[in-house]
Amino acid sequence: MNLYEYEAKRIFAEFGIPVPPSVRITKPEELRKVHFGYPLVLKCQVMAGGRGKAGGIKFPKDLKEGEAIAKDLLNLTIKGSKTESLLVEPGIKIARELYLAVTLDREQGCPIFIASAEGGIEIESSGKVITMPIRYPVQPFVGRELAKKLGFTGNLLNKIADVANKLYKCFEARDLDLAEINPLFITDGEDVLAGDGKIIVNDDSLNRQKCFAGWKETHMSDLSALEQRAQKNDLNLVELDGNIGILCNGAGLTMATMDMVKKFGGEPGNFLDAGGGSDQAKTLAALEIVHENPKVDVILLNILGGITACDEVAGALVQFMEKHPDRHLVVRLRGNNQEKAEEILAKSGIKLIPDIESAVKEAIAVAKSGKKQPVGAKA
Repeated sequence: MNLYEYEAKRIFAEFGIPVPPSVRITKPEELRKVHFGYPLVLKCQVMAGGRGKAGGIKFPKDLKEGEAIAKDLLNLTIKGSKTESLLVEPGIKIARELYLAVTLDREQGCPIFIASAEGGIEIESSGKVITMPIRYPVQPFVGRELAKKLGFTGNLLNKIADVANKLYKCFEARDLDLAEINPLFITDGEDVLAGDGKIIVNDDSLNRQKCFAGWKETHMSDLSALEQRAQKNDLNLVELDGNIGILCNGAGLTMATMDMVKKFGGEPGNFLDAGGGSDQAKTLAALEIVHENPKVDVILLNILGGITACDEVAGALVQFMEKHPDRHLVVRLRGNNQEKAEEILAKSGIKLIPDIESAVKEAIAVAKSGKKQPVGAKA
């Protein structure tokens, strides 16, 4: 779950990370109640990145200009993400900008700092960043080590180290996938402030992180209607431009299936990972979501039954095809309770293809042929 900047900064402040004073507004006239003095900074609150390049940050010099700019910004859509509100902050005299983030490195099996002595647009993808593993048990000197690597000494070293340690504590305590400050400001007076904030909360932690209760439904504004439905059903869906709907269990299997579709000349219409423990109801919900994509001509289902029972999937397929007999469906189903699944599908006349390469090629053939009769249907 992605958070807005104002939410991220509120959490940073809870952990003692210095942030600029700010006010969130949803109407231009609310600027009249903001008394920071001018110039101000107005920042669109959107989920999408790159708002600076897209004109989502402005610096009005007086109230009249501020209200006019605020009106335009509140109507701005950036990369498909509508502006939810504006964050208003005072202008700050900045001597230097840094980049600082904490995320999980799965290869090293531990959190890492990602940092740069420079901040700014797309700095995290440049060659100017350093990474440093945060080993367990975490020691308070890790922040100082990072600050030294960035070239700081004296009072600034201590301040940067303090922010780094607090950012890690925030990352750990709130079960985050990412805690990022870009830029981290150093002012003319050598104060250190989080100029911006990005937080991604691990979706699997939402049930135990009571502070985020009810947030998921309000943080889907950048998703399509089908992607929002998928989220509510605990499904991972990304809509694409092709005409072959893909439904698998496991992100790796889904990606591999998409790659194979591309390899043999097809175009995926979506990425949908139903997860490792999908039952009949969840599989049926996934099928309905893929079915409702108007671009999709055929659904390719590739399930490896481990925790997922193949007979549960088969039951969902039978129920789905009874409701949508004209839908093209190509099924590859292997693993737990496979024999039961084969019996269920055979009785319903649904064709089962055990080999994934053959299944992919058949799905592509159906997608390109435009034939009306669904795969495996009874004549």
